[in-house]
Amino acid sequence: MRETWKQWGWLAVMASLCAVLALLQYRWTGELSQAEQARLGSGLDEQLRRMARGFDQQVRETFETLLPDERDVADSGLTEAHAIAFRRWLRLEPRPQLFGRIALAAPRPDGIALSLINQETGETSPMEWPPEWHTLRAGFEERRTTGQRPPRLPPESLLHEFPVFDPGTRNEVEWMIFEFDPQQLWKVYWPNQIKTNLNPGDQPDFDVMITAGREQRLLLSTLPNSARLDDPDARAQLLNGVRRGPPDRKKGGPEGGRWTLSAKHRKGSLDAAVRSNRWRNLAVAGGLLLLIAAAGGALVHNTNKARRLAQMEFEFVAGVTHEFRTPLTVIRGAGHNLLSGVVRDPAQRERYLRLIVQHSESLTEMVEQVLGFAGARGGRAKTTEQPVWILDAINEGLEAAAGDIEAAHCEVDIQAPPEIPPVLGDPVALRRVFQNLLGNAAKHGGEGGWIGLTVEVDKASKQPEVVVRVRDRGPGIPAEELDHLFEPFYRGERAKADQVRGTGLGLSLVSEIAQAHGGNVAAINLPEGGAEFTLRLPAAQPEQYDEFANPPR
Repeated sequence: MRETWKQWGWLAVMASLCAVLALLQYRWTGELSQAEQARLGSGLDEQLRRMARGFDQQVRETFETLLPDERDVADSGLTEAHAIAFRRWLRLEPRPQLFGRIALAAPRPDGIALSLINQETGETSPMEWPPEWHTLRAGFEERRTTGQRPPRLPPESLLHEFPVFDPGTRNEVEWMIFEFDPQQLWKVYWPNQIKTNLNPGDQPDFDVMITAGREQRLLLSTLPNSARLDDPDARAQLLNGVRRGPPDRKKGGPEGGRWTLSAKHRKGSLDAAVRSNRWRNLAVAGGLLLLIAAAGGALVHNTNKARRLAQMEFEFVAGVTHEFRTPLTVIRGAGHNLLSGVVRDPAQRERYLRLIVQHSESLTEMVEQVLGFAGARGGRAKTTEQPVWILDAINEGLEAAAGDIEAAHCEVDIQAPPEIPPVLGDPVALRRVFQNLLGNAAKHGGEGGWIGLTVEVDKASKQPEVVVRVRDRGPGIPAEELDHLFEPFYRGERAKADQVRGTGLGLSLVSEIAQAHGGNVAAINLPEGGAEFTLRLPAAQPEQYDEFANPPR
């Protein structure tokens, strides 16, 4: 009782510790999740701003490099100033490759002339005004005639225009036009930037969108079918302040940029991603705590099992010692009487000799039970495999158990069909199975005076089985003992109280041998009284025991 209370107390302490750890883990993961969400949000903001700064820097470098400096215009003239600017452009490493066309618009008496600048050589060549540039051309015409600044290009436009001023009069003498290359911008540059900075792995973490102006007109989306992002986790402004002079915060996006770069986690939001990670961590931690609890329970279970096994082994040793004492006492007494000459009558001497032989065989049987159990536990329950006819094994077992059957004054009734297929196995081991089953029926159910043994073939299963049932008319098996009958060293309380001879190994050995032969054994109580043990063994195939049988094809 004291050991039981210790075990339950230890389990209660361990369960309490696991519960406290689970509660602390829940709180810790909540605090860590909040910090992780703040860190991820800040990191995402910084990553988008870094991408925006990198893009704006490349665009700004192009504008600032190719636009002629006013001092160069004043010192060397407009043409030479353009040449100096282009030489600066050639020195850039690496040179931005974002613009498909760079052109120069200059007022002429007959209108605005347009020249295309070769980005490799710096040479200019006249070109017609593209249809998509006509709005820009109209704006230049209005600016030349009225001197007023025309309306700004729509935010989604890929065009940028910059005036070139006369240093002396501060008048606009021409305009440079930069047009983004849509193929390079949307198919190459931004996909590479998104993959490098936000989704470096094989499984993307973020969806990205680029929109224009306060109306958020969609320019780029990584979602299927170019869908829009709802409630992004972070934003950054593109083309923010790339014009000469201070940025115009009223015409662009939220911070004055023409375009807005937005990102959102693919799990719905950063909060959802952090929540998912938190529950995953909690699941792992919970699994570990359950594993610890299961290990504690298994330890207690195994401890109890080991204690029960030790108790059973102790009882086994005590039982075997008691079983050995009786025949040894008889043998020693009979031998002493014979040796001392006390017994002189030939009939008396023969009776004494029979006692010696009988009890010697009893000792031999007990030793063989122990050795058989040790061999079965060592994987030697079946040492050979050959066709064994069940009725032959039953008769040998019946002959070996004849002493117990005669002592119980039992009648054995055997019923079997005329043709029973053999089983493949060890004839000695199978003889011991039936010896133990019949002896067990005689010892524990012999008061009924009858032992029934039936043999049948079950062809309903995939492989035919030979089924042997051993019945008695005794008091039956207590219900609480049915699940323990085939455990080694186990002996029922009734057997102990009635001082029935036995070692507690017989039925365990039966189960080991049956399993080694691919079968099984089970026990039940019969409604009319008594117990029934059912042994099932796979029947041999005809070609395994009949050399004239044709194997199946």
